[in-house]
This record gives sequence, C-alpha cells and structure tokens, in this order.
Amino acid sequence: MANSDAQEDAVKVASHTLAFLRPLDRKMDLVLETQARHTERLGRLERDVAEVRRDLTEVRSDIALLENKTLSAQTEIVLILHRLEQAAAPSADQLEAAPPSPGGT
Repeated sequence: MANSDAQEDAVKVASHTLAFLRPLDRKMDLVLETQARHTERLGRLERDVAEVRRDLTEVRSDIALLENKTLSAQTEIVLILHRLEQAAAPSADQLEAAPPSPGGT
C-alpha cells in the first residue's frame, strides 16, 4: 500500500510538472516565433541599408563626375573668352601702323 501511494504521488507530481511546463513551452514557442520574425525584419533592414549606402556612393560618384564636367566646361569658356579678347584687342603693331584718324590733333 505504501508502494502504491508512492507511485500515485509520483504520477501526480509528474502530471503537475507537465501541466506547469506546458504554458512555459507555449510561451517559449511564442518567443521563438517573435524572434524569428524580428530576425527576418532585421535582415531586410540590413539589406535595405546596404542598398542605400550603395546608392549614396553612386550619387557621390555622379556628383563628382558632374563637378568635373562643370569645371571642364568653365575652363573651356574661360579659354574661349581669353582667345576672343586677344583677337579683339588690337596689337601694338597694328596701332603704330594705323594712319592717324581724320580730325585728330
């Protein structure tokens, strides 16, 4: 009889232990599912950040290229203006060889 009571007590303890562990197991499953979702979202976020960084690098490169093109165009304009000024300005030889203007003093 004492042996029978000990077995019944062991069964009750095991039953209560399992009953106590079931909600903990469900909570653990919920936590793991939530963690998996957050891990997936974090992975997407990391991928998006990497794409943004790559896009920013491309934009910086494009800006540098446009800046170089702008500087080249400005330099070309300055050279053309310099040539035009040289062509428009009479040289010293032309001034000496030019006849005096009528009505001059």
